Amino acid sequence: MLNEYSLKRKVALITGAGRGIGRAIALVFAEAGGDIVAASRTESELEETVAQVKQFGKRCLAVPTDITREDDLKRLVGKALDAFGKIDILVNNAGMATMKMTIPVPGAEKMRIAKLIPDLNDPVTDAEWDRIWSTNVKAGYDLTRLVVPHMIEKNKGRIINIVSTAAIKYTALQGLYPGTKAAIVAITRGLANELARFNITVNCIGPGGVITAMLDKVYANEEISRTYLRSVPMQRFGEPREVGLLALYLASDASNYMTGQTLYLDGGYTIS
Repeated sequence: MLNEYSLKRKVALITGAGRGIGRAIALVFAEAGGDIVAASRTESELEETVAQVKQFGKRCLAVPTDITREDDLKRLVGKALDAFGKIDILVNNAGMATMKMTIPVPGAEKMRIAKLIPDLNDPVTDAEWDRIWSTNVKAGYDLTRLVVPHMIEKNKGRIINIVSTAAIKYTALQGLYPGTKAAIVAITRGLANELARFNITVNCIGPGGVITAMLDKVYANEEISRTYLRSVPMQRFGEPREVGLLALYLASDASNYMTGQTLYLDGGYTIS
């Protein structure tokens, strides 16, 4: 491995690390020599991530965490610092999606897609709005604010926010989701500007259609799958490991001169 891509003696805190993209990032980082702090709601999934990370001979601390709870975030950072003494890399990956229109409109129930998504035209409740905003935007920002002081003390750090192609290209039935991802992109640019003088980079990865547990049910539907792939020049879905490999670039010294950017890993979807 090129030295610039090595994560030896580095510690990465990754949210949503119990499965899918988060776990893939954890495994790629461990393969590159890094130690992992894995956070997720589900303890059993975290245990599997720990077992797989240890196969690379690296340490992995599992911390069951509800990222929407401030006390949980403080406990997560505290446990990471107690165990490793530092946090070199933060990956804000945990998130959630909706499958409803932003504002239900007359006639939506007649859309072809409505036959596939029965609750398409249900109104989005205040509780649902608060939950997706808290999960996708506020939680990552709150965690970043807890971690950044320790990175400033070390005069180096890497922050990677996982967003989506939805931040710049709307797909039917994503509802509130694109707005949350676009907000993260804007926050990333602001933080990158503020933190650059401390040698802390802040970047985003925007995956396109990547087969994970969150999207399995959606893309398992052949009609939805075919419709999406017609807009993907490479005519295939992405793999979680491919996101992990791009995250490795942003987490390593190879990307020392990159900050405030959003890299879309989407098979060409955003240019189609």
